Amino acid sequence: MTSLLDDILAIIFVTALLCLMLSLVFIFIMHILMPKNVLKAYFKEPYFSATEITMFTGFPFGYMRTAMFMRALAFPASGKKRGVKHAYKLAPVWYCKASKYFIYFFIPLMVLLVLLSVIFYIRYELWK
Repeated sequence: MTSLLDDILAIIFVTALLCLMLSLVFIFIMHILMPKNVLKAYFKEPYFSATEITMFTGFPFGYMRTAMFMRALAFPASGKKRGVKHAYKLAPVWYCKASKYFIYFFIPLMVLLVLLSVIFYIRYELWK
């Protein structure tokens, strides 16, 4: 017999997983809409090594490249180490804002999924 708390946690977990899937669709769309001038200016050496350029060009790591650039465009200071601090100047404002709002949504979502997973694991271990 399950408790009401278990049901609520399960509903929240499933909702968070569905939101994560929608996030992947959003990254796919942002990958298609990635400003080409940003890629031409910064997706080359010395900003990326030859290995990274090869690796982040194709599937599935191309989407990771998109997420990396989205972070650099949303928060320019985060691109300081790689040298892409001024990449936001080449991207449209809407792309930078969409990236920022997505990150504000995505990070708490991932934290929520991890916390719920830990709660489910602890409850499972106590139940055994």
